Amino acid sequence: MKKLYYSLLFVSFGIFAQTGSLCTSPIVITGLPYSTTDNTSNYGDNYDPPTSASIACGSGTAGNNYFIGNDVVYSYTAPATGTISLQMPSSVAWTGLFVFTSCAGIGSAPYACNCSSAAGTRAINNMPVTAGETYYIVISSWASPQTIPYTLNITGSALEIIEVAQPKSLKLYPNPVTNILNLEIDATVKTATVITVNGQRIDVKLSADNQINVENLQTGFYILEVTTEDGNRIHKNFIKGS
Repeated sequence: MKKLYYSLLFVSFGIFAQTGSLCTSPIVITGLPYSTTDNTSNYGDNYDPPTSASIACGSGTAGNNYFIGNDVVYSYTAPATGTISLQMPSSVAWTGLFVFTSCAGIGSAPYACNCSSAAGTRAINNMPVTAGETYYIVISSWASPQTIPYTLNITGSALEIIEVAQPKSLKLYPNPVTNILNLEIDATVKTATVITVNGQRIDVKLSADNQINVENLQTGFYILEVTTEDGNRIHKNFIKGS
């Protein structure tokens, strides 16, 4: 009888769990700009990566510790390829803002993040997003404080990527890439530009074999913007590995 009681209690909790407590039931952001004010005390403590599994976040490698407190999960599916900016103004100390591209990825290396032991704004500016892809935004903290008040603001960046005419097919490989990035495209390329997560544009030289040398780029996520001779502008994400 007692076993049945606990089973029913567990099932009931799963059914009535607060939206935002789990990645499988996130708070869905349906449009930008978006702004909300809340407190992680309203959600559970469901994501605690092992403290031995370091997560790089900014200049530190202790990002995993920012999951020890209560956490809340939002999701945003990009309607178009471009960039968005996330901000948590006036955050208390020991708080983290993370973005993942899957629920299974929470607790491993994030797509983007900003965490700090100091009070202040947590910002992820001009983060590249791809049309149709869902991004999971997680707000959490160290064990002290266990819960935190927060404001989350998300806007579309001025660097909004717009397709011109009918886009051509573009494939990049290998991806992730260490040195040479190969382009496979059914058009003649006029210019190629690499766009960083901070919105910086870097003009790159394309070889006769449609190759780009990216060995001097820092490890991370980028968008390759290609302009073709027939007036198309095409964008593809790639990862620069170490």
